[in-house]
Amino acid sequence: MPWVDLANNQTVSFLNLWDAVNTGVFIQKQPIPTNNECITKADANDYIYIDTSLASYAAKTSNQLVVRQDLQNAAGVYYMTITGFYPVTGTGTNSSMIKIRNLSGGTIYLYAMYNSGGANSGFATGYLQQTGQENVIVFTPVTASGQITYSSGYYTIPNNTTVNINVVKQDSVGSGSSVRTAYSTTIGGSKTTL
Repeated sequence: MPWVDLANNQTVSFLNLWDAVNTGVFIQKQPIPTNNECITKADANDYIYIDTSLASYAAKTSNQLVVRQDLQNAAGVYYMTITGFYPVTGTGTNSSMIKIRNLSGGTIYLYAMYNSGGANSGFATGYLQQTGQENVIVFTPVTASGQITYSSGYYTIPNNTTVNINVVKQDSVGSGSSVRTAYSTTIGGSKTTL
């Protein structure tokens, strides 16, 4: 059953959660099983970014089932791990398309983040690109192991808008280097809290 069809007092299955992620309601932390097993409080926090201080969620024990009204997006910055963007070895160009639906009630700002992994030298560029818009670029001369840099620009995504963004990583670093995205409800918010 799609997330949108769940009543507030209905329990949530992994498939419901998977649908909610794919329709932009929540951001996932890790791949979600695609079965009809109902999720517990602990499952919800393991698989998606949620507001753990929400009263109805906080009142449950870790092994209790949650219902739709127990789950609400975490405030502030939301992180998206891009599948295939964590090459253990190798270099070159990697890309992945992500779909983002803004249901936050306000504007969100999409950033890119680059992590050099275990390498301490090399070059990298990365960008977010939406058709008809300019790239948000991450220029990264790698000078330290595990170096993290952020894009200087961002995409503005208005409320009730869905965008498809191509995330691209080009580098000579390898060694677990990665690009991922983050978005914030305030301009520059992701840069100080990633």
